[in-house]
Amino acid sequence: MMTASISSVPESFRTLESTQQKEIKRTSTLGQEDFLKLLMTQLQNQDPMKPMDNGEFMGQMAQFSTVQGITEMGESVDNLVGIYQGQQLSNNASMIGKQALVDGNWAQLKGGKLGGAIDLTMAANDLRIDIKSESGEVMTSLGLGSKMAGSQEFAWDGIKHDGTVAPEGSYYLSASAVRDGVTTVPPMQVYGTVNSIQLKGGEVTLNVSGQGNVSFDSVKRISQ
Repeated sequence: MMTASISSVPESFRTLESTQQKEIKRTSTLGQEDFLKLLMTQLQNQDPMKPMDNGEFMGQMAQFSTVQGITEMGESVDNLVGIYQGQQLSNNASMIGKQALVDGNWAQLKGGKLGGAIDLTMAANDLRIDIKSESGEVMTSLGLGSKMAGSQEFAWDGIKHDGTVAPEGSYYLSASAVRDGVTTVPPMQVYGTVNSIQLKGGEVTLNVSGQGNVSFDSVKRISQ
């Protein structure tokens, strides 16, 4: 009985095996169909005296599966992000034309209405708001009296301190709070009309009159 030796294997088989192994190592950059074709060729033409190492074979399969899985997962995530962003724009479109309360000192007087809120961290004995024109002229000073801590809303009808009507436009608002003789300047928030909504860098922003583009997350309240 004769025993076949490795040296008796035709050179063509060894060359074919070497070429196929090199091709298999490149499957991480190939498509699924190309990979399967190479795999079938490898199985059909491998040296019967020296079959492909099981560990190497499984490693190549795992490498291909990982690359393929990451690619498919990335595509799925991109699709989900696109759907989510589209839903955000659609849902937020209903805010166009409404009043958004945002941080700021400039507010628009329109139709005899101008409003905002003051965020008090502690109670105040006397809360006051000064309203000035763009040129610095004092229109009026609103005395709100004593207020508890929290968000305190206010409104101005556009009537100046001399009883005349102020023209529509932008006005600068500043607040002062007095507590036990100590005066502080609390943060000011103003209402502005939402003119448009846009998606930029994955973030929804609102174009608010008097404030420009503001992050959706910075909106404190939405009203009619």
